[in-house]
Amino acid sequence: MEASRVRVFRVEGLDCADCALKVEKALSGVPGVVQAQVSFASGKAYLHLEVPQAEKDAAMAVAALGYRLVPTHSQPPEKAGQDRGGAWVSRLPGPWGWALVAGGLLLLAFLTSHFLPVWASWGYALAALVGVFPLAWRAVALFRKNPFSMQALVTVATLGALLIGAEAEAAVVVFLFLVGEVLEAYSVAQARRSLYALSELLPRRAYRLREGGLEEVPLKALGVGDWVRVPPGERVPADGVVISGEASVEEAAFTGEPLPRPTGTGDPVYGGSLVVEGSLVVKVERLPEEGFLAEMERLAEEALLKKSQAERVVDAFSRRYTPAVLALAGFVALVLPLFQGDFLGHVYKALALLLIACPCALVVSVPAAIAAGVARGARMGVLFKSGAALERLAGVRHVALDKTGTLTLGKPMLVRMVTFGVSAEEALALAKGVAEGSSHPLARAVREASGPKALPSEEHRAVPGLGAFARVEEREVGLVRPEAWDLPSAVEAQVKALAEEGLSLSLLVKEGAPLALLAFQDTPRLEAREALAGLRQLGLKPLLLTGDRETSALALGTAIGLFPEEIRAGLSPVDKLRLVEEMEGRGGVAMVGDGVNDAPALARATVGLAVAEGTEAALQSADVGLLSLAALPRAFRLSRLTLGVVRQNVALAVGLKGLFLLTTLVGLTGLWPAVLADNGALILVTLNSLRLLWTRL
Repeated sequence: MEASRVRVFRVEGLDCADCALKVEKALSGVPGVVQAQVSFASGKAYLHLEVPQAEKDAAMAVAALGYRLVPTHSQPPEKAGQDRGGAWVSRLPGPWGWALVAGGLLLLAFLTSHFLPVWASWGYALAALVGVFPLAWRAVALFRKNPFSMQALVTVATLGALLIGAEAEAAVVVFLFLVGEVLEAYSVAQARRSLYALSELLPRRAYRLREGGLEEVPLKALGVGDWVRVPPGERVPADGVVISGEASVEEAAFTGEPLPRPTGTGDPVYGGSLVVEGSLVVKVERLPEEGFLAEMERLAEEALLKKSQAERVVDAFSRRYTPAVLALAGFVALVLPLFQGDFLGHVYKALALLLIACPCALVVSVPAAIAAGVARGARMGVLFKSGAALERLAGVRHVALDKTGTLTLGKPMLVRMVTFGVSAEEALALAKGVAEGSSHPLARAVREASGPKALPSEEHRAVPGLGAFARVEEREVGLVRPEAWDLPSAVEAQVKALAEEGLSLSLLVKEGAPLALLAFQDTPRLEAREALAGLRQLGLKPLLLTGDRETSALALGTAIGLFPEEIRAGLSPVDKLRLVEEMEGRGGVAMVGDGVNDAPALARATVGLAVAEGTEAALQSADVGLLSLAALPRAFRLSRLTLGVVRQNVALAVGLKGLFLLTTLVGLTGLWPAVLADNGALILVTLNSLRLLWTRL
């Protein structure tokens, strides 16, 4: 037996949230499938397989329900009809063929009722039977998994209407239901297409540099390490770093930033970004199918598999709603006639209640909004890892922000050095030896400082809240926080003088004795002030948390618009964690960070947000990834807007169902209004969710 492996498939024909649950249940029962997850929003199935044969069994189980499993490496259906010129010839999704035939027969029956009234009822009955055939076929396939599927309910209602002589209404019911399924399938296909539209930003070709000159190659031919030229007006074919050239690069399609950014030698670029002016030579660092855009799509898919609290509540409600309405329909059809008579009239009401019993609109109301929100976020530089994170962010009232690498560029430079009894060259060589084993921004600045090479070092270790240590020339050498060390008065005076200038400091010690003070200066991000202003406009309360000295933190904070009371300096990772826990109890807190020392606070916060260029530990601990700090206010606005759409969808679905439930019971509405209530609500909540993709934020 092989170890469990995950395979991803598209589920063709999956146009209903309730259907996705049925497919997931069927797949979970296949021998050899350890776990099955089906996402209605993405139209994909994720199977954890123990044996290869389970893949065929899973495909057969899905085929028995009327669907089809297709490996994701196959050509997606929306691109299957694309010709060489790029024209789309994809067919209309859903049962459009059956809807067309049923509609034609219904029209023919209507005309017959005017010219040959005797045959009208037969014409309506034929239209109803032809239209209900695909629904009955699907109902039979689903019966063992769910005898109360929407297809089964519509089939029973149609056949019941024919039995009581309501042929015209039966035909109208079937036709409206088929039209509703076509419109629903179309809107779902549009939502899925928008979710994966990012991959379409990649060009189809690239201009690769070889010894013989420039050659045009398909995107799949690129490899890591290749050099490619990107002329003006073309998109970068893969993630990489600029080798030569200068250009203005626009990333608005997936960051939301409208203005191009100047890009030159040494700068990273993302595949799919547009070179507006200038020309670049880029070294490929990640394959196109493994780059940043692919990562955003993967995160979006994973987010759709993790249900939010609202989804769980709605699912629990829908599981109770359908049996309750079916029981009411049985009571109306079988019990009320015993007291009130009019058996056929009560059966007619019961048939309408069968149509109202379907919870499709309610079931899809939340995941449709969450999927649209996640997709919009991915196109704005906000990568939600779950629907729950998108939902929780709307309720946050406090925002805690790390300083270095979050509010600043995270690239401090060594600007000054004060030595104590050693030469500057010797001190810098020792410091570089220690810095070799640390990922801290100050350590990186030490390594990049011009001067002597690093001395050989070993046994690197980091002490949280204190600093980094290593053995250099058989002696323990460290780069530590001056505040955490017992300093001689002369050294302490130097520390105070440099700190008052707003510089970040690190103390070089050897066997516990101070050797040098290293002073660093970082640059605030250009978008930091604007991001903080955006947070204040949303009523959020920012708070800067940093391990730097208070003078350095105040200098940075006041420069970007923070008040002194909104700055907490000299904090260890434990202190940050304690403050985050305190704020979480006062209305929820979002923690924004980028470093290893931020990981505990990111994990503990109501919602953790990590900037994309941060450390792997921070990105893994966070619930949301930010491509830039400018995306932070947009993340909050999107979360609040999405939660508002969720509430609107639930109110719409429940309100329409409740309204038509009451009007049916009192005899004001019948079969076809019930179908309109169900399919109409389904289409309305889907369209309401799709507007998240285009609303300005």
